[in-house]
Amino acid sequence: MALPGWFLVASLAVVALIAVMIGVFGVASARTKNSDDPSPVVKVTLVVAAFWAAISVLAAIVSVLNVLLNESVTITVPVQEFWPQLPAGTEVDGTTATLDGGGFTSAELVATGLSTGARVCWAIGQGLGLLVPGAVAAMIAVTCFQLLAGRAFAPVVARTSMVTAVVVAVGGIAAQLLSDIGGSMAASEVLGHTGGSYEEVAGIEDVFDAWLPQPTFVLELPFWPIAAGLAFAALAAVFRYGSRLQRDTEGLV
Repeated sequence: MALPGWFLVASLAVVALIAVMIGVFGVASARTKNSDDPSPVVKVTLVVAAFWAAISVLAAIVSVLNVLLNESVTITVPVQEFWPQLPAGTEVDGTTATLDGGGFTSAELVATGLSTGARVCWAIGQGLGLLVPGAVAAMIAVTCFQLLAGRAFAPVVARTSMVTAVVVAVGGIAAQLLSDIGGSMAASEVLGHTGGSYEEVAGIEDVFDAWLPQPTFVLELPFWPIAAGLAFAALAAVFRYGSRLQRDTEGLV
């Protein structure tokens, strides 16, 4: 399936922008090596992080609207382990290995007519998945801004780190669970047939069993958001301690 022209243009623009950012960051790093002032790298990091956060929010909004408003939805659905059967007596040439078992357990589909529940779960799950890295980028931007202002241990940095911890932990888990629920609902709606008919196919006893995967329900609890959330919470504690220590030091002067 050919990609739309706007998608190719947008992809090239993003790649070019990333290349420019890498180049600017490299130049800033080189200047920092020749100077005791780390502000060039911090400034570049601030700009990149702020841009990253903005793009994440925009991408999340576009993703949610795309799922909710479009008739056709691209969605990943779980299926029971499946591999299509070839008609009896089929010989395949050119392979260098033999398939002894196994199959795929998920498939990316473009589906039409999905229920509102499946769409909403999938849309929110995908949106949260894009917002989580945006929250991390926002925290980095706030930290860099305060660092440039000479307030490395400002209370807002600790608060932002704690908010990021909650967003990453809760948002990361919710994104996975809601995406799993939406995908499982879509699998049942698209593949959960109760009957049907087909013309006889030579060498295939049951076309449905041979060529149509069966839906299944999958719900996986990810652990990485919990670990990442705890890490950001610990970072928030460090910033709070640094802020308290800074106030105590200023009180002695």
